[in-house]
Amino acid sequence: MSNRNQTDLWNERLSRWEEELHTYESSQFSDALEHWLDKAFELLPVDMKDLFFAQIDTWLFHLHGFIQQSSFQKQAEERIVTMAQSYNDEVQTLEDIKKLSVSQKIYIAEQQIAKQKLYAVVQGGMTGTAKLSTIAIDIPAFAALNIRTTQLVAMSFGYRPSTPLEMKKSLQIFYGATIPKKYQYERWVSLKEDLEQHSDLYFDLHTELDHPNVWLQQPLLHLVKLLFVALVSKRKVNNIPLLGVLTAAGTNYYWTKEVAVFAKNYYLLRHFYDQGAGTKMF
Repeated sequence: MSNRNQTDLWNERLSRWEEELHTYESSQFSDALEHWLDKAFELLPVDMKDLFFAQIDTWLFHLHGFIQQSSFQKQAEERIVTMAQSYNDEVQTLEDIKKLSVSQKIYIAEQQIAKQKLYAVVQGGMTGTAKLSTIAIDIPAFAALNIRTTQLVAMSFGYRPSTPLEMKKSLQIFYGATIPKKYQYERWVSLKEDLEQHSDLYFDLHTELDHPNVWLQQPLLHLVKLLFVALVSKRKVNNIPLLGVLTAAGTNYYWTKEVAVFAKNYYLLRHFYDQGAGTKMF
């Protein structure tokens, strides 16, 4: 398939996904949860809310840095570069991956995503056993897993997540993929405008966004999941709380898939902009 046909194919898929995001209608449950979150935060002083979101920013920032400096992330970079070399033996560094075609980059990204989905199922299954240790780390583990998902997708397209700009982008993608879906199109448009304007502003993840409170729906849904797991933990099949395991594994898989799709589409869009085709296509 020619590069022109590849570009047209992936552009069509990206446009279709964007339209689905634009026309998404939220559920009554999501709207009700958002309403009560807003009511709860109205009771807090402004300086306390600012401090709360600043702490979330700081925690995610350090979590991203910790993952990026880990040995398994360096091994992942080597593995991705090796995969890229199978397409083009001139690839020597992560940045050289930008020389590959869009389909080759997508294939590398999907290999990394498949592994992350598997890890999500395993991590969710461990949470589903309802052991105190696994329940306690479920939310941090989910955040770490999916921040790493955005990093791996970035690397698959030739971007190094350890630089300040790419760190900011990675966390913005994580945020955009984990807010309620009815706000995701708005965040997508914001990310697209940054590409058009070549915006390089440094780290500002939650504190000045239009809807910071609604991001808490994701942690709250995790808490609902954990409560359900705890409630059904005594219902066992062959000494395994099967319903809890299936619920936690399934929900974690679904959320990781959503993060992966959002990240893949963002870096696909960046590929088009890098090729000078972004403003013509969208």
